[in-house]
Amino acid sequence: MDTISPIFHKILTRHFSADDIVIIAPLNWGLGHATRCIPVIHYLKSICKQVIIASDGASLALLKKEFPGMRFEELPSYHIRYTFRSIILNILMILPSIIRAFLKERQSAIKIVNNYHATIILSDNRFGFRCPAVKNIYMTHQVNILHNYPIISLLGSKVHQWFIKKFDICLVPDYSDKGSLCPALTQGNNIKKIFIGPITRIKKLVLPMNWDICVMLSGPEPQRSILEKELIKQLIVLKQYRILFVTGNEKEYDVITLPEHISLRSLLTSNEVEEILNSSKLLISRSGYSTIMDIVNLDIHAIFIPTPGQTEQEYLGQTLAVNDKYNNLHQDKIGQLAGIIEKQFAKINYSPK
Repeated sequence: MDTISPIFHKILTRHFSADDIVIIAPLNWGLGHATRCIPVIHYLKSICKQVIIASDGASLALLKKEFPGMRFEELPSYHIRYTFRSIILNILMILPSIIRAFLKERQSAIKIVNNYHATIILSDNRFGFRCPAVKNIYMTHQVNILHNYPIISLLGSKVHQWFIKKFDICLVPDYSDKGSLCPALTQGNNIKKIFIGPITRIKKLVLPMNWDICVMLSGPEPQRSILEKELIKQLIVLKQYRILFVTGNEKEYDVITLPEHISLRSLLTSNEVEEILNSSKLLISRSGYSTIMDIVNLDIHAIFIPTPGQTEQEYLGQTLAVNDKYNNLHQDKIGQLAGIIEKQFAKINYSPK
């Protein structure tokens, strides 16, 4: 699989060579950081001497499934949870855990570099994962931190940008011009960055519509599980639709309790996700940036449900909702879901078989 854009091809070949041993380390905050690293890993495998994958939790499990036989290293977990609707309260609650993980991450980076004689680190939003002895590349779409209170947004942005400046290069998976998918997150700061364009593991394919609705869940707990339960309540009565429910974790489910019109899956490979997205008419998911990059060029319509209190997703959901293909639905208004689904299908003159 190779869905790297020509621009990113050029950038990667400029900074990576056949002699390089690369450690690529995506953050485990939902699955988006891991999934957008998948096409990068495929490409680096084809041009570099060796690629080592380092992460934790569900992201590490997904990448092990995607790349069997590769070398993996488990990193300290940030233990990210979204218990409250306020991102500030959530961050304050897990701040000690983040600090511990950050300090351990630095030690892990040095150890892994030494063990493999690595020459480059590519960190996707793991701001502590770098080593002075090698070239350090940081990848993020969230150079600016958004919040409803400007002072908090400013302080959060300054702190993140201070960490970004510790790296040699900052790669931004977005466009630098009017075509930007998330201008408020990437534009208008003094960070020296290289815009590489959106990156996705998904190609557009022409396939029969096997599913009316596909639900794909990801993100920190307990909000992922809360949304999962609410969605099942809403969708279990919509028996006129063929629904595929992808939970995004490794939990075992009692599928006997679900009606026949709902199929359940857990972690999927990129090929499986590619087939499903191209054979579904409507997607229900969080408004994560990696999900948006995956579907923006597909024919699929979407209903985005931002993680409560995650201002980045709230902004992305509102921004995308200006497009007639997409709806933005607050989680506390989940009771409106059936009506929005009906309106989406009526808008495109689509009826379930």
